[in-house]
Amino acid sequence: MSAPLLRRAETRIPMRMFVRLSNPDTGTFEIATTIDVSSHGARVVTKNVWQPNQDVFVRSIRGNLHSRARVAHCERYTDDSYTLGLELYSASGDWATPAKLPRRA
Repeated sequence: MSAPLLRRAETRIPMRMFVRLSNPDTGTFEIATTIDVSSHGARVVTKNVWQPNQDVFVRSIRGNLHSRARVAHCERYTDDSYTLGLELYSASGDWATPAKLPRRA
């Protein structure tokens, strides 16, 4: 008997954009590309292996989303890349709306 399939509470929207993933412990970072996103998570293509349950900071490059996140899974995607499932915590902003720059006086 197989385990029941878990369904997402929220549908992810296919959206390709650049994000900055950074390791809060080491300060290292990587620019990666999303495959799909939601307000609570994202699937991202990365060149590096990230460990499941690892904490990361996520920031969308064009939008104004920034969040602490947990790596839910890391799986081989191609010979030289991986997909990460990210669970966002306390996300602020959104994926596509650009950040407002301060007005000059």
